[in-house]
Amino acid sequence: MAELTINDIIKEENLVYKKTKVMTDNVMHYCPGCGHGTTHRLVAEVIEELGIQDKTIGVTPVGCSVLMYNYLDIDMQEAAHGRAPAIATAIKRVMPDKFVFTYQGDGDLAAIGTAETIHSCNRGENITIIFVNNGIYGMTGGQMAPTTLAGMKAVTCPRGRDVNTMGYPLHITELIAQLPNVLSKTRRTARVDFRSLK
Repeated sequence: MAELTINDIIKEENLVYKKTKVMTDNVMHYCPGCGHGTTHRLVAEVIEELGIQDKTIGVTPVGCSVLMYNYLDIDMQEAAHGRAPAIATAIKRVMPDKFVFTYQGDGDLAAIGTAETIHSCNRGENITIIFVNNGIYGMTGGQMAPTTLAGMKAVTCPRGRDVNTMGYPLHITELIAQLPNVLSKTRRTARVDFRSLK
């Protein structure tokens, strides 16, 4: 049997992963453990798989979400804090043939943008809202967010979120999923140290 060379191995049919052409070559700068990089890649892969790169417009507000334009080679529009659904609605109504999505973090979507989000969903706007919920205000120093889990520590609640004094986490996706015009898909990953919940 002939010995395999590197050229025998590196072939298109042997590839397990290949960077999508929708991703730019910019080096990501996100913090270790942040889910934005993975989420960007997944969004880019779906756009490529559907063949809609030239028909897609993303809308991102403030926070880490706004930096998506550095990493995806699609048309992007920045929005004021909490106003991404309103901007996406306007774009979709003016250009109904475009695939329009928002990409929002928990501070933007579940705090200042709660009303915009709920009302655009209730109207049944034909947009996609991608919600990246890390349960904490990461960009501004680790403060508690509306979605911070009970018992989860943050700089503003170093002993963990106490639901008796700080209220319960806002389950925004569950609220929105109950609206009649909404198709809701949720993917959750959480790491909780249950020993700290005593």
